[in-house]
Amino acid sequence: MKFAHINSTPLGYLGAPALVIGFVLFNLALSRIPVDISPTEIARELPKPSSAEMLSSARRTDIDFDVQDTLSRPVFSPTRREFEQVAAPIAPQPESIPPAPPRAVSIPAFRLQGIRKIGADLSALLSISEGEQALWLPVGGALEGWTLEHIDTHSVALRSGEQLAVVDLYPAESPDVSQN
Repeated sequence: MKFAHINSTPLGYLGAPALVIGFVLFNLALSRIPVDISPTEIARELPKPSSAEMLSSARRTDIDFDVQDTLSRPVFSPTRREFEQVAAPIAPQPESIPPAPPRAVSIPAFRLQGIRKIGADLSALLSISEGEQALWLPVGGALEGWTLEHIDTHSVALRSGEQLAVVDLYPAESPDVSQN
């Protein structure tokens, strides 16, 4: 007596579709069974511990999920309700107070006595008044609360807060002076 082998052509072609049809029928039968989503008896009987009790009794490695509630309800059920987000109460906006306007600082009588460039370094020889000793200031240096911001070939720019002062190396000539 000769038995048909599983690798024979007629059984091979019929076995795979029969297996697929069997899975489809089994899933169809399962999908028609109603799903019970009522709370479990275990969840009703056990009192839920307070968060303070859970924190005091839990070790660092424990992950405390309410596994019974999670596993007792189907996640992919047609009767599952969508998440409804709770509207957060809108807090009244505090009345904004505008910042105080910056205090105007009087611009000192800067005197630019010289500009030098050594390599890539620029510096300016500045003094406040005629009797005071002049100081060499690099870009970013400060004098009487004013910061040297920029050095050109014939002028410098000093800044204090929002105020900007430009001091020329050669002051503008007055029209009263005769030209040579």
